[in-house]
Amino acid sequence: MKKTLLQVSLVSALCLPGLSLACSEPQKPADFPDPATAVTAQMVKANNEVKAYVKAMEEYLGCSGMSRSDQKKAIEDLEAYAESFNKLIREFKARNG
Repeated sequence: MKKTLLQVSLVSALCLPGLSLACSEPQKPADFPDPATAVTAQMVKANNEVKAYVKAMEEYLGCSGMSRSDQKKAIEDLEAYAESFNKLIREFKARNG
């Protein structure tokens, strides 16, 4: 019994730091490229970074333990962030389309 308890304690202690790292807020990507001067490769790279950030934020919100009101605010901020990038994509496409 003591041996099993010791093993469980050891495994738990080793896993806890990993859990806290897995649930850390992702860093927002750098500023968006200027759609008036950007080339396609820059916009594609920024698009991939935004998608990865949105996915990471969704995962973070699922494990963060935030209150409902804090989660709602974070989701609204995330939607505004994504929409601001979508606006730049539309400007870029209008210029290059």
